[in-house]
Amino acid sequence: MEPGKLECFKEYGEFILQKIDSVPHSLSQQEDWVPASLDECLLRLREAAEKTVELATSPVKIGVMGEFSSGKTLLLGSLIGYADALPVSENPTTGNITAIHLVPQAGFATTQLGNFTVEYLAHEGVNECLHFMLGQAMQRATAAGLVTLPVSKLETGKDIINWCEDLWHSSNNLELRYLLRELVVFVRAYHSYGEALCGGRYQIDATTAREGLQLAEQPMAIQSLGFDDLPPAHVRLPSPPQKLAAKLIQNSFPLIRRVDIEVKISREIWDVTGASEFVLLDFPGLGAANSGARDTFLSLRELAEVQTILVLLNGKSPGSDRANKIFTMMQQQRPGQNLKDLILVGVGRFDQLPLESEGGERVLDQLIDDTAANSPLYEDTVFQKLKVLQTTIDGASAFTTQKDRIVLLSPLLGLAELAKRSSTVKAGSPEFLANLDYPNYLERSKRLQQKWQRLSERLLESDARSHLGRQLGYFAQDGGIAKLRELMQNHVATHGLKQLYEDTKRAAERLRQQQKNLENIIAQIHEQGIPTGDSPASIELRATIETLDKTYRNFQKDLGKEPLKDRRKEVVSDVVKDELTYRILNWNQWTLLFNKAHNGAIALAESKGAAGKLFDRGNRVNSAIPTKSDDFYPAFAKTVKELEEFARDRIRQAVVDSLSKLSDLIAPERDYLKTILRPEIEQEIEVKFGGEEADLFYQLLLGCDPNQWQEAIISEISGRDKAIAPEMMFPLARQDEKHHIGQIFDWAPERNQSTSRSTNHQLLVLRLRDEIIASASLHLVQYVSEVNQQVNAELEGILDLIIPTLQNLSKKEQLLIYIAAGDSQSAIAVPTWLQILSEIATVSYLDVAN
Repeated sequence: MEPGKLECFKEYGEFILQKIDSVPHSLSQQEDWVPASLDECLLRLREAAEKTVELATSPVKIGVMGEFSSGKTLLLGSLIGYADALPVSENPTTGNITAIHLVPQAGFATTQLGNFTVEYLAHEGVNECLHFMLGQAMQRATAAGLVTLPVSKLETGKDIINWCEDLWHSSNNLELRYLLRELVVFVRAYHSYGEALCGGRYQIDATTAREGLQLAEQPMAIQSLGFDDLPPAHVRLPSPPQKLAAKLIQNSFPLIRRVDIEVKISREIWDVTGASEFVLLDFPGLGAANSGARDTFLSLRELAEVQTILVLLNGKSPGSDRANKIFTMMQQQRPGQNLKDLILVGVGRFDQLPLESEGGERVLDQLIDDTAANSPLYEDTVFQKLKVLQTTIDGASAFTTQKDRIVLLSPLLGLAELAKRSSTVKAGSPEFLANLDYPNYLERSKRLQQKWQRLSERLLESDARSHLGRQLGYFAQDGGIAKLRELMQNHVATHGLKQLYEDTKRAAERLRQQQKNLENIIAQIHEQGIPTGDSPASIELRATIETLDKTYRNFQKDLGKEPLKDRRKEVVSDVVKDELTYRILNWNQWTLLFNKAHNGAIALAESKGAAGKLFDRGNRVNSAIPTKSDDFYPAFAKTVKELEEFARDRIRQAVVDSLSKLSDLIAPERDYLKTILRPEIEQEIEVKFGGEEADLFYQLLLGCDPNQWQEAIISEISGRDKAIAPEMMFPLARQDEKHHIGQIFDWAPERNQSTSRSTNHQLLVLRLRDEIIASASLHLVQYVSEVNQQVNAELEGILDLIIPTLQNLSKKEQLLIYIAAGDSQSAIAVPTWLQILSEIATVSYLDVAN
């Protein structure tokens, strides 16, 4: 790579960004002759320039990817010289990407952690991640044989939660449920913290990081969980916090993009002085049964900008297909590149290689037997005898074409070697060191280390170029850690910087492509001609129409989101329901029945004495008290009809209020248009411009004042064919053609003989009253809902005519000038911003470099 080229790319991108900043935003909204594609082109141009500058100023990134449980975190700890320095979660369902920035420090000292920076996803990143997770969920749902709503139909967080709940109840599929739980937690975290945290960066201390990034373990028995058992949403955070608390980090964890850590490391441990700057990116462990889709998305996105990849395999379980899945995932993310040029391979937990399948250590002992020391020993023989070793090396070789890029590793042995070098330099926390010093803790690992060293010596004695001999030798020294450090540093110098240059060059090429798109749009603008300037009156008219269009669109978008409300802002259906309940509760029948109740029982006694003579109309029993269901119907029918009219009145008033509110929203536009829209010029417009333009003018005349829509809408809803039928709503059995008798209550005279004295008539009356109220409420609320839907449909129909009218009017420049009574216009010069864009479109990388 030629020196200084990255700096040239940086200047190239910065020059374009500087020029874009001097151009007004949303040009197509400011000038109707500017194509909308220009705004999108400038957005893409800015993104490409920012990416070019970002890569040109970026250090080389070494991505560390590994199978779940491959010992990746411990390996990183051994590389930086402190075993448990990195804050990680024990929860295998999710993890964060950690960027480790190495800072050399003098002297032989314990590795220290400096600043921690937590960076949250921007809103755009959240949206991309969410769509990735939804796509994964759809694939798993399809694989489980479920037919579900397309993802494109999910517009809100509530839609997604409902969708997840439907799938949850439809299947016990393990993988699907893991992902649904993750989706629900992600959506709820965004709802609670997205507005306050997204796009933010916060510095935290090591203690807060360790506590905050240690997540609670989710229940694994997910098939027995109900949807309501999933973690609920937290209280919404109204504004960005001054600092992050550990609990807030845990709760908002799904939204974290990356954690950056500054690590001060002694040159005695890893001398990075003089080497080109590089960053270690620790990716979440992949391949677990319930590994997170969010983790995968973040890994794929970050992987696109990594120049060196360390793939860590699990020596404890060689031959696993998880590593192949990781490689396939990486290859799909970087199509057209030979990934094997970027990859280093580490075989972690090599000291736990399962030799038992080969007869234990016996075969290894035979290979290093001193009695056979005089006979040569070659790799083929070792692989033939130790198939598990061959499987391990073959698995690693699948990722790289160069065998010297494969390192056999034991982080524990590396840390133990570091701990031996000094009693003052700590290789880990006290808890870790206590385990390391525990008797026999590393006995088997150290024993095998010695045997692998002897095997290495025999192989190298027979063939000094033996790759396996050297690999085993490096392992025998310190678990392969020193060799891995050397390999990573050399790869950065020889391949990483070159790859960074190639990545930056590709970004610059994409930037140049966006410049070509801009050049084409500018050519189109010049071909159609820059329009003459408008008069102030026509400019004001156009702005008024645009504002009117925007207001009506927003109003149309909100239609149906809320029910009709009265002037007190109360929902009409609730008002009608409350009024119905009040009126039924005040029926005289209930008072009569409750007054006759003694100890819960209603007794209809004969009127005797003076009362009997005064009030007896010829009947022995008081007929005003209802004793059968038909006695309630007249009052029921009367109340329902009254409430129907009551509901109509409230709906009419709600429509008037809604249109008045809309009219107030456009008051400046309405009043302005009324001053310039003269109805008598409609015929003039038809003669001068044609029938279409006359129709547009007429529709604008009606469309500029929503109060004029009231009469037509109220007339439509008042003419509804379907009226409320009380007989269909009455919940009690009545006497009719099919029934000789309705329901007779227990307190009726004809039932007195058969009714138990212990019967609680008062309770029956209360239930009867509630049943009547519930039935009438259900039907009346349904009635109000149907009328509400009709009102929305009528408004939708009106707006469907007016909004296109406003859009078409905006394109009729001469008509607008005529309506506004503007004078003829003179030509204007090429706008300054268009001249700037022409300069941006034609500047080249070489122009800036020179």
